[in-house]
Amino acid sequence: MLKIKTNLVLIILILLFSIIVSLPLLRPGLHLIHDDQHIARLYLFDQSLQDGQFPVRWVDELGFGYGYPLFNFYPPFVYMLGEAFHLLGFGFIDSVKLVFFISVVGSGVAMFILGKELWGRLAGLTSAMFYMVLPYRAVDVYVRGALAESFSFVWLPLVLWSFYKLYRRKSVKYILLAAAFLALLMITHNLIFLPFMLILPIYLLFLVSKSGDKRKFIIYCFLSVVFSLGLSAFFWIPAILEKKFTLVDQLLLTNLADFRIHFVYLQQLWNWTWGFGGSAQGLADGISFKIGKLHIVASIAAFILAVVLLIKSKKPSKLSIVNCQLSIVFITLFIFSAFMTTAYSKIIWELFPPLFYLQFPWRFLIFTGLFSSVLAGALIYLLRVAIFRLFAFIILTILLLLPNLKLFKPQNYRLDLTDEKATSKGVIAWEVSKTSFEYIPKGVELKKDESGNQLININKTELPMDKIDVVPKTTAIYNQEYSSSIIKFDMEASDRTVVKANIFSFPGWNLKVDGQAMPFSDNNLLKLITFEVSDGMHEVVLEFRGTFIRYFANFISFFTMLMIISSLIFLKLLKIKTKLRR
Repeated sequence: MLKIKTNLVLIILILLFSIIVSLPLLRPGLHLIHDDQHIARLYLFDQSLQDGQFPVRWVDELGFGYGYPLFNFYPPFVYMLGEAFHLLGFGFIDSVKLVFFISVVGSGVAMFILGKELWGRLAGLTSAMFYMVLPYRAVDVYVRGALAESFSFVWLPLVLWSFYKLYRRKSVKYILLAAAFLALLMITHNLIFLPFMLILPIYLLFLVSKSGDKRKFIIYCFLSVVFSLGLSAFFWIPAILEKKFTLVDQLLLTNLADFRIHFVYLQQLWNWTWGFGGSAQGLADGISFKIGKLHIVASIAAFILAVVLLIKSKKPSKLSIVNCQLSIVFITLFIFSAFMTTAYSKIIWELFPPLFYLQFPWRFLIFTGLFSSVLAGALIYLLRVAIFRLFAFIILTILLLLPNLKLFKPQNYRLDLTDEKATSKGVIAWEVSKTSFEYIPKGVELKKDESGNQLININKTELPMDKIDVVPKTTAIYNQEYSSSIIKFDMEASDRTVVKANIFSFPGWNLKVDGQAMPFSDNNLLKLITFEVSDGMHEVVLEFRGTFIRYFANFISFFTMLMIISSLIFLKLLKIKTKLRR
């Protein structure tokens, strides 16, 4: 009972600390951020969900008013969570800010759980505090506004914790927990999941080497990964197999998005002027990529202590040896993560082309933050003497907060921003759309701006006013109904008529005229759906439905979830039966 109360007190402390670093979120409107799209995306996610899409894939209004399958490619979890807050009565702006806050407190609790399991409560609290006030964490929340990446911080410690528990207990429960956390990471941020799967095997190989039943543990780890891929299949299978229909490769792998111009210099990892600009080539970055001096020093100190204890301890326990060795594994992963942000790692990037989609090698800073925070807790644990641990905790806390808390402030606020402004059709179709449109159909005509960035060849005055255009204009359109995934209308044509739906053509759109399936064309500069009808009265229905790939992916996720639920029920019944026999 005392342990539960102690844990609860420490979690309350983490909650209070999360509130302190999140205070700027309490102001009206929203602070200025780079990724200024979340409110519009959440609004459109809500609209698509209300229109009956599940899982949500297509959104209206984005893509310069023509719509595109955003959530076929962009992980949906943070918007699912934002939608839950919205359904509870919060506005779209407040829902986004709540997701940011939950990412902070959730990551603190997650790191506490991991640190407590490895090193003990005080060490776990230390790790949690180091994790919450990472300089890169401040960058994600208050500079970039990277909502999905900010929430990825929550799942990473829980993945490490669940596999560690699996190593210790060999329980089916931890197979499923590891699978769930990995799947949640995938549908939160696939571009964090991808590099993490380069790092995770090193951690698992160490646990395998220490496991008493290596074969069983390997099988359990394999099952966790398979289940995680099954649970998240509804997202990643269509995202991989259908990206060939989009401009994503053309826009994210070339010019200013090329990863080769976004490597970090070593001096930037140690210290760099804090700023609210962007990432640029060389040392022209207007944003800081520092790891945090105390994080680096604490990591090195933990490594030195671990090595000293391994060499000098005469009769160390098996658990003590494993914990010291784990510290060495974590410092190795910390160094590797820092290395991957620099140009010295270019050969690895080029040997593994999927990494190109990260665009920014400095995304690996999320992993330097993960491992340096774990090592800060290890430092407390490795001091061994209780009074030294408490003294070190106090000193580290002071040294951590003084330089870092001041980073958790935005440059400025958009105090006049309201839900109505942020979700207006004009703002979404132009202001938001021109900042991100990589998922529009391949073949849409592009142009370059003065900086060499590729833009869709369209002006603001050319944005569609109606969903349907016809030639000749004398054709009457009436009874028009449309949602994010379906358009219905009746038309009366006095002559053969060309109909253009102001919707980007993409697999899944189906056309019926007078109840009969008909083909359509997209042979135009913007790849819009066009078709012809004969003279007379016609009923037209355009509907966005699933493809074989999407249905297959949905089935895999549903079947995997069914298997997991069935397994849990079976294990519960087996446990009850065993108790009754006793």
